[in-house]
Amino acid sequence: MKNITILGSTGSIGVQALNVIDNLREEFNLIGISANKNVALLAKQAKLYKPKYVCISDDRYKADLATALGPNEFKILSGRDGLLELSQNNEADTMLNALVGHNGMEPTINAINSGINIALSNKESLVMAGEIINKALKDNNVQLNPVDSEHSAIWQCLVGEDEQQVDKIILTGTILGIALK
Repeated sequence: MKNITILGSTGSIGVQALNVIDNLREEFNLIGISANKNVALLAKQAKLYKPKYVCISDDRYKADLATALGPNEFKILSGRDGLLELSQNNEADTMLNALVGHNGMEPTINAINSGINIALSNKESLVMAGEIINKALKDNNVQLNPVDSEHSAIWQCLVGEDEQQVDKIILTGTILGIALK
């Protein structure tokens, strides 16, 4: 059984990951979840999946979360410190980082330095600190698996290929134009 932490469990990627866990409950144990400020959905997820740790990143909502969850059922973390604590909790084998923007970089590095494998939806982490992250992955013998859009597609294309033979990767985008009358 794999122990999983999901940062950003109330967003699109986090919700989709929980749907996968629903279908594979015997394979995954949810250790921790986090949200920025969606207390209602975070509390609902916590009650359904019973993770040990629940984190609300926006400190202003900690009391609301505590009220919604009730006493002593979960360890409630909050704020940036709580998110960073959750990201380096090595009770998890894998951390899904589905945070938005630059907020995901430090949790990614924390998890890697704690020996936790990464399922990364937060491509900004790699844009801002790719060299640092790649070195930490190698130094800590940790795996990073991209799970969102373009970087996952590139990763899937490279499976089974000799990366030394790849000269460049060209990523194209499509722009949809709509002509109005």
